[in-house]
Amino acid sequence: MKMKNFQLIIFFLSCLSSVLFSCQSNDHIESILQYSGENRNELEKVINHYSQNEEDSLQLKAALFLIENMPGHYYLTNSMMERLNENMDSLYPKMSNIVKRVVYNIPIRKGNVEEKWKLVEDIKTIQSDFLIKHIDNAIAMWNSCPWLRLFTFEEFCEYVLPYRIEKEPFLENDSTLYSWKTVKEIFEAYNYVPKTMLELKAVQRDLLGHTDDVFFLRLQMPAWSDKTYNFDCLDRCYYEMGRLRSIGIPTAIDFVPGWPYRNGQHYWRVLVEPYYWNSNHSDALISETGKVYRMTYSRHEVPEQDGKEFIPFLFRTPFYKDVTRDYVKVSNVKVNMEKFKKTTSRYAYLSIFNDLEWKPIAWAEVRGGEAKFQNMGRNVVYLPVGYEDEEMKYLGYPFLLDMQGSVKEFIPNEEKRITLRFTRKFPVNDSKIIWSEEIKGSHIEASNHPDFAKADTIYTIVQTNTDLNYQTLVLEKPVTYRYWRLFKENQILRIGDWQFFDEDSKRIQGKVIPPKEDDITAKNAFDDKILSFTLSHTWIGIDFGKPVTVQTMKLVTRTDDNAITPGHYYELYYFTKDGWKLLEGKKATEKQIVFESVPAEALYWLRDLTAGKEERIFAFKDGKIEYW
Repeated sequence: MKMKNFQLIIFFLSCLSSVLFSCQSNDHIESILQYSGENRNELEKVINHYSQNEEDSLQLKAALFLIENMPGHYYLTNSMMERLNENMDSLYPKMSNIVKRVVYNIPIRKGNVEEKWKLVEDIKTIQSDFLIKHIDNAIAMWNSCPWLRLFTFEEFCEYVLPYRIEKEPFLENDSTLYSWKTVKEIFEAYNYVPKTMLELKAVQRDLLGHTDDVFFLRLQMPAWSDKTYNFDCLDRCYYEMGRLRSIGIPTAIDFVPGWPYRNGQHYWRVLVEPYYWNSNHSDALISETGKVYRMTYSRHEVPEQDGKEFIPFLFRTPFYKDVTRDYVKVSNVKVNMEKFKKTTSRYAYLSIFNDLEWKPIAWAEVRGGEAKFQNMGRNVVYLPVGYEDEEMKYLGYPFLLDMQGSVKEFIPNEEKRITLRFTRKFPVNDSKIIWSEEIKGSHIEASNHPDFAKADTIYTIVQTNTDLNYQTLVLEKPVTYRYWRLFKENQILRIGDWQFFDEDSKRIQGKVIPPKEDDITAKNAFDDKILSFTLSHTWIGIDFGKPVTVQTMKLVTRTDDNAITPGHYYELYYFTKDGWKLLEGKKATEKQIVFESVPAEALYWLRDLTAGKEERIFAFKDGKIEYW
């Protein structure tokens, strides 16, 4: 499936949803029933079924919740998907519907499907028997499970009741190990009522005996790909959510659409816990982020899809809820569009720098030349943007929303010039500091005995390269040995590369000595690939085949390879009212690179055009580079 076709589908549904939900609430159901067309009778069967008896009031409330929010929910199918369904039934006859829901979303999420998709809307196809059976089971769960008394019915509808996770076909709930009845019977046998959802989660997981784990790695999906597939973080979230909801654990998936201080995004599963602050128990640890959204079945406000203005893909679905304030300190931000550049756009966006581009993560309507953004994460650099056709337009200078909620714009001062020196193009973090620091105290031994029965300590490492680059170890005088090794007691050795040179600075090659036969990583210290590294628990060594004379060594710990590299070509940019402007480009001749006469007080970006994709924006304050 080509992404453009997929976005057109989303655009169509978003336009439709905007029309349906512009009606007054008392006309809500009628407008939805009218849109359902020939399937109206199936939906009316459900409503009528639960309207006959007063004791079915909760079932009716649940049915109305599902139907009112149904427009915009759909599944995608084609002949490939039909073959995939057959494959799964044949290859994995014991695969639960919980896992199948995940599997059927994989080709949709991952793309690489040439055949066009057929969009099947829930509102026009869902059958009354399916919906009634699903609602009856859910309400029986609500009435029978004592732990659900801790929640409101609205929370139950949002986090337990939905019949789908994403874009998969309709699948009924499994029984036995996935049934709330099984778990409830176990607790009743022990006369115990769980107080937290973590207890329920642990019991069900142990009952499953990890029987589903076999599907997470090397899954065969021949109708879609000839390669095996491993579940990624979102697949596992889908699985966890489906599994936990099946036994009455309110569960959701939260995600960061883009990190503001590194590349990529992230998804994680959330337990809705009544005892936790904001009812949120999460496996994720988030330090700085601009926005966190939650996937929901119910609808939330999004920009109106009228076909006149381009809307970024993130904001075309109404099924994302802003939960940023549940995770980080937030501030409301008002951006004046008039003082920088006038815009005729109805909507404006705040974007963050992610994957080497500005990505919108929040939206607001432009009114009177201003846009007011709600609940923005602090200590993040944002750029106000809008769109003309599909082209992004800058509506202001980038600014830092600091930890006190104050705004600091980065406006270049062309009259004031500074000098910038770089030894890296990407910031270090705590794990990278550990990689570098843990080698301190390591010893290099040399011997002419393969078992190092008689060995001399040639060098003790007392410092390291804080840029995670090569450090040169110069011996006081040349020494001649056949076998060499590096070790540190009770320490895992993470070495990226280790090189040896003779008195004439000529490279000496040897053969790796693995301390254990199962230490398959030892070779990584001598493969000339800086990003491969060892995970040796004792020592790593090399055999030169005969005694050789060594004068110097070059050594680098595990590294991200973001240090300035001689021979690489770098460009320095700074942000102006027209966007990124190239100041200068040059080739590095040593382990640092210097740019002079740089406009002060701007936001900067150092690019390595030779290799790598980890690059960050930064400011220069008090003589130091501050990355964002």
